[in-house]
Amino acid sequence: MNIAINRLDPNVPDPVESRRRAAGRLVRAAYATAVFGILGFFVIYFGAPLVFLSGPGTVSSPRYVISLPYVVQVTRMKVVPGETVKAGQEIGQVRSPEQDNIAGNYMRGLADIASRRAELRIKARVAQESLEAARAYERLTEEAAHQVETSSAVSMNYRIEIFRERALAHKTVVSQEAEVAEATVQLADLNEISRQLQDSLDQVERNFDDGRVSAPIAGIVSTNLAQVGQSLVAGTPFAEILDPSDIFVDWYIPNERLADPKVGHEVFVLFGNRRIRGKIAEILPVSAVYAGTQTLLARERTATQIARIRFDREAQLPPLKATVQVHMYYTALARRVASWVVGLFGLH
Repeated sequence: MNIAINRLDPNVPDPVESRRRAAGRLVRAAYATAVFGILGFFVIYFGAPLVFLSGPGTVSSPRYVISLPYVVQVTRMKVVPGETVKAGQEIGQVRSPEQDNIAGNYMRGLADIASRRAELRIKARVAQESLEAARAYERLTEEAAHQVETSSAVSMNYRIEIFRERALAHKTVVSQEAEVAEATVQLADLNEISRQLQDSLDQVERNFDDGRVSAPIAGIVSTNLAQVGQSLVAGTPFAEILDPSDIFVDWYIPNERLADPKVGHEVFVLFGNRRIRGKIAEILPVSAVYAGTQTLLARERTATQIARIRFDREAQLPPLKATVQVHMYYTALARRVASWVVGLFGLH
């Protein structure tokens, strides 16, 4: 049985049909968004490697490693990572039994030299004071030997005795003269050695400076910082100072690429929503990643080449040690299109 619906006004839309049309448009829009989103994802995912080369990088700067040439224990730290320090500013203090042992060895050497110098001075003075008497006795034996030689009444035994005394007297004089001369030379040598040891001891004490460690340059304290109570062997970094006046990016170039980066190529450094323009200044001749960057590349295949990127002078630099992404477009057209899109959406 058909029921006719009589509308009061044919221009008034049916509410049921209106809701159906609105719901249909919403569903079609949702389906279209999902389909085009999936297509866009696959296009970007598979097409991006054909447009630009992308890889991770680390914002770095020249670093100065502070280490000590002996075993130490950290007793105090006056700085924290990220703090800005001046050249000569104290950043910490250590104690070192090894340094005390070195100073003790120098002091024992100085004590031995002082004892040896005292013995030589005593010998030299004794020889010098008795030298005149030995010379007088030598002259007396010379006169006696001369008289014996001119006399014919002297027996052979007495003549031998006089000549023996003359020889012993001459030997005594020569021995004492040599002892005085040698003692003088040895005293001069010991004085020079003592001076050198004292200079070395003073140099060691000045270098140790009572355990105070100062910053050699002005810069920013890195995260690689020793902790209070930590013991460090010789050569272990106590702290690292980064030079903020020369910031660059170490880009770990992926192995899968369509073209090799060259010095002078323009790249974009992505830090958050910022795109910073830069150029490849150097291709480092290394085949391994830097120490301390294994975490960054744990998700990637190990890079076999590193490019150093310098920023433009007017660029707003990212913070040190930040992790960034670097894009290098294969063609100038792709770079211009990307710059236009970035400018359109205000992502500079």
